Amino acid sequence: MAGCGFDDLPLTRPGPPLNAWGLYGEGDEYGRLNLITAQTVQAGLREAKEGITINLNLPLDTMPLNPTRAPLRHEIIHRTHCNDDHVSFNTQGSTQWDGFRHYPYLNYPEKQQYIYYGGMTSDEARDRSNHRCGIQNYAKKPISGRAHLLDIASFLERHQRSPLSYFDASTPIDLETLESCAAESRVVFKPGDILIVRTGWTEAFFGISEEERQSLPHRQKRGSCGVSSDPEVLRWHWENGIAAVASDAVAYEAYPSVNSPSIHETFLAGWGMPIGELFDLRELAAECKRLKRWTFFFTSMPLYVNGGIASPPNAQAVL
Repeated sequence: MAGCGFDDLPLTRPGPPLNAWGLYGEGDEYGRLNLITAQTVQAGLREAKEGITINLNLPLDTMPLNPTRAPLRHEIIHRTHCNDDHVSFNTQGSTQWDGFRHYPYLNYPEKQQYIYYGGMTSDEARDRSNHRCGIQNYAKKPISGRAHLLDIASFLERHQRSPLSYFDASTPIDLETLESCAAESRVVFKPGDILIVRTGWTEAFFGISEEERQSLPHRQKRGSCGVSSDPEVLRWHWENGIAAVASDAVAYEAYPSVNSPSIHETFLAGWGMPIGELFDLRELAAECKRLKRWTFFFTSMPLYVNGGIASPPNAQAVL
């Protein structure tokens, strides 16, 4: 089954569309992270040529974009001669990885409920005593290896194409744009690679006033740019052997999605592929442009929380 093609999906029948359940064995909890091997990590290390390290994380106290997510709370605890501190935060309040227990298939009539990766039910996914498919798996098998930046924002500007809409509408990045940007950047995908897409959302967010930023979570329709969830785009991700995806936007995919299944449903619940959101790609994009090289070593060590839903990525790029 390791050579499973996109047209072979879904593997579990009856089951939700495009699921790859069972591809890596019954009870698998790593999904596409199985594509990250010693060989793919070594290939990534060979891309660390200049020894330039770049942080990819926004501060943990960045304002959450979802009004239901609490902001970071930081308390300093003085103990006679030294200090401790206590930090409390929503793991999806700033730069984040979505875990496999975060987002399910929304329409699965055979089960009459929401279903997560491998057939996990809603009751199982919200049970703290059940650690199956928890975020600890991202820590046990760290998301590290060869990565590519597709700088879509710069590509659109360079070719005088219409810019993306960051806050007012769901602007999709189509397959032609992804492929053209990859070709222009001399990006060649291999199985186990990590794909990072820059939309320019971070610059737009910090370019508006504080009052405008505070109003974003309370919009009637919280639209955002991102990758299209058209079937041809899903096929492109699968056939390129991508192990994990991330972007600087709020959902990786254009939100709200106009397709079913969406990228969140397909990648998280169907394939077991991590989705990274709100990555800070400003310095990385500048260095890639300066070096004219958009492939690098990527490493991320998420929090080791048994049964966790999501995590800050603690990610860096090494050029």
